[in-house]
Amino acid sequence: MAQKQPRTWGIFIIQLSLAVYFAITGIFLLTSKLGASISSMEVSAVTMVFSNTTVQMIVKIVLAIVLIVYGVALLIKAFGADLGKLDDVLKIITLIVWCIVTVVALVTYAKTDFAKNGSIFHWFLSLAKNCLIIGGVLTVKNGK
Repeated sequence: MAQKQPRTWGIFIIQLSLAVYFAITGIFLLTSKLGASISSMEVSAVTMVFSNTTVQMIVKIVLAIVLIVYGVALLIKAFGADLGKLDDVLKIITLIVWCIVTVVALVTYAKTDFAKNGSIFHWFLSLAKNCLIIGGVLTVKNGK
């Protein structure tokens, strides 16, 4: 039986920050042609794996929906509501999706970042940012 996570300011801030981050990133993916957001480069790396523009658009929409749904679930959970196993399933789906986004983006960045002097820091910053996101999602405990 999963224990309920203690309500601390740190957990509240992590949940709220991730909720806003995922929801806004998803909204930008749906409303912007380029998906311009803080993660647009990562999402572009994933969509560019596919050569067909229709498939790219479908991937972008699926990513956006996953991020928005999990962002809203985190927002609800941050204010004390328990979604039961639904937020556990959404968490696992989002973790898998974000890990894929991270790996594809880092492989894509490696092609250019390691070729230029000093650009290696961009690669490490992207790694750190995505690890913070993944770590934050892992920090949020499961429901009942």
